[in-house]
Amino acid sequence: MRWLVLALAVIAGAALLYRHVATSSGTADAPTRAGKAGASASAGSPRTSTAPPSTKAADDLDDRPFVDVRAELERRAERGDAHAAARLGRAFAQCNGYVPVDDAQLESWVVEATARGVTLNVDGHPLGPDALLARLKANQAQRARDCANAGGIDEQDPRPLAFHWTERAAALGDADAQALYGNLAFATYNARSAIVDAEQLRERKRLARDYLERALAGGDALALQQMYLHYAHGTLYPEDAEAAYRYLYAYSLTPRSAEMAPAALTGLLDEAAAALDDGARERARRAARDLAACCMSPGSP
Repeated sequence: MRWLVLALAVIAGAALLYRHVATSSGTADAPTRAGKAGASASAGSPRTSTAPPSTKAADDLDDRPFVDVRAELERRAERGDAHAAARLGRAFAQCNGYVPVDDAQLESWVVEATARGVTLNVDGHPLGPDALLARLKANQAQRARDCANAGGIDEQDPRPLAFHWTERAAALGDADAQALYGNLAFATYNARSAIVDAEQLRERKRLARDYLERALAGGDALALQQMYLHYAHGTLYPEDAEAAYRYLYAYSLTPRSAEMAPAALTGLLDEAAAALDDGARERARRAARDLAACCMSPGSP
């Protein structure tokens, strides 16, 4: 039964937001706060170089399968190509072990899971079969978008590689990598190493906030989405449901929100809005319209 638990948890937790997944023998949890296990390279100091966001930069390798161009991407990234480093970071963060799964297979898994008494918890709350299936379909659609050209990655632990290349891309000035840095900077720590390396953790948190705010100031719409994540789960900023919804709603108004599968984005918006009363939702939406103005070009900045 463990394969079924793992499959459900991975698909339910896999999305553009890099949700980290943990499983147990009878339940599967898809927590949204970044996990912490292992160790990685030090954060270093931000550099002054700038580069366009990874979604905008043109590259002759973009349309080729990742496994075919991985070695060349690594060579270019080591030589200072921010776009190559950003693509490596995204691929390892989002697409390790990715295999397309159609709706019929997802439905079959949910039926089997229900029959076996397997439940999937999101933020500590169990999902019923219909809600589980809807989440699986939305997140699989998102992963299919993110990993359309990045199948065949099979790393035992992709987190150190994901952080290494995202860290390099951010230092080289890639705006998307700067926005995403804070979502990966703590994924390679466990409770013990967090105590031992407390000073490094503080520096990474400082750098993550600096990068994220720099990306937002530069008009990178992905920074709006990442602000939502950090306010929703209290990682870089104190937990604030209204601020989280404000940033996510702002992101939904930008052209780059089209990068998310519609059902996945709608689901996140509904979840974020559910924590607020009518007044707070309306207040957040009004403020979001001003926030979104920074990032309205399709490849912003």
